[in-house]
Amino acid sequence: MTVSPVTIDVSAQTGALPQETFTDVAVIGTATAAPPDAAFDEVNQYQSASEVANDYGDGSDVHVASQALAEMGASSWYVQVLEQTEVVDEDVDDGTTVANTPVHGEAGVTASNRDVVYSTEEPPAQPDNGEVAINTATGEVTTDDGTTATLTYSYVDWSTLEELEYKGINRAHLADTRAGREHIGDYDEFVSWASAAQVGVPLPIEDPSSYADDETAMTAAHEIAGYVPGGHVLGVTAKTSADIGAYKLGQMAVNDPWLDPYFDGEGYPYAIDSIPGRLIGDPGDTGTFVGGDADGNGPVNVVVSVSGVNVLWRSVSTAGAASDYQWFDVQMTEYFATSLIENSLTSLALNRDKIPFTGDGQSMIESTIVDTLVQYTGGPDDPFAETDIYVPEPEDLPEDDRANKRWTGIELEYRLSGSAQTFTVDLTVTV
Repeated sequence: MTVSPVTIDVSAQTGALPQETFTDVAVIGTATAAPPDAAFDEVNQYQSASEVANDYGDGSDVHVASQALAEMGASSWYVQVLEQTEVVDEDVDDGTTVANTPVHGEAGVTASNRDVVYSTEEPPAQPDNGEVAINTATGEVTTDDGTTATLTYSYVDWSTLEELEYKGINRAHLADTRAGREHIGDYDEFVSWASAAQVGVPLPIEDPSSYADDETAMTAAHEIAGYVPGGHVLGVTAKTSADIGAYKLGQMAVNDPWLDPYFDGEGYPYAIDSIPGRLIGDPGDTGTFVGGDADGNGPVNVVVSVSGVNVLWRSVSTAGAASDYQWFDVQMTEYFATSLIENSLTSLALNRDKIPFTGDGQSMIESTIVDTLVQYTGGPDDPFAETDIYVPEPEDLPEDDRANKRWTGIELEYRLSGSAQTFTVDLTVTV
């Protein structure tokens, strides 16, 4: 045995990925001037709303959203602010489109000698006398008399949202936004990005109190939510001026990634006014907020008060009743499963010199996926009731896939444990 005065402790460093939380959230704002102590497009992480105020300005959209996140108990979140560019006095012929799309709805559109109305139609129907109509997603313009309109509007480069993907964001919200018809361009772009990035999106619909009556507000809500249908989009409204989307995001930041937000007992710390129950409805009750329009399109959840606690009535996505992703938590659980498997197989590849096209490789892949999912399967609070994995035999793989080093044909079947939302009791009383 060699004697040495030096003792060396050796610990192995593997290529395993850092453990994800799957509840990383981000708020996205816009501004015309550069933030006080930050740069456009960069993604920064914060632990307090005051830090956000220092970097982006007190009362800025991302500061308002950050205050709600902190109030809901989020320990950290990401912030990104995009540059808003204004176009002044652009002449647009009736039936054509503006030069830059989508139009930024938060900034809005103004017209010379006309009032502006926003439409979800493609193209917009001819507006009333003295008006010009615009679809902010397509940029299509329709004037009252067929003549040219002179418009001033703003736009944002949404492609910079790609920066959020490098941070592994799971849920994101357009800061301090309550969506009206003017916002469909923003959300069309935002939801499209979120779908590709597997990010969940709260879609806060404009306060019903801002409309002439609740029925008019409901019609608008259906059009807005129906414009961006998706299992990853949670439309929600409430009679309050609060940034309800940020509060929803905060709820998602402090709960399991497969959370069903219906009736979360923690509630929301803001006051609401009531919406008539006949208009709130349930899934399947068309012509209601939750049930969607007459065709079931554009369902929107409502914040209601139950026993003094403000909670979400239902958790329907904007995908609609005809979709397998009618419920928001179903799509989110699928995203969760996808991320789990992607991370586990990436770690396997990092920790092996190679994964051979043999029975050993098949066993490695199968056991890795099984071991990853088993900790989330079978328990009362687990997202999966049961899972079944199939990895094809090496000899069954196509020669082209083997030549290109691809192990294809891996199949996963899982049954969600689900979440009960209603209960029916047959009660017999004997006297």
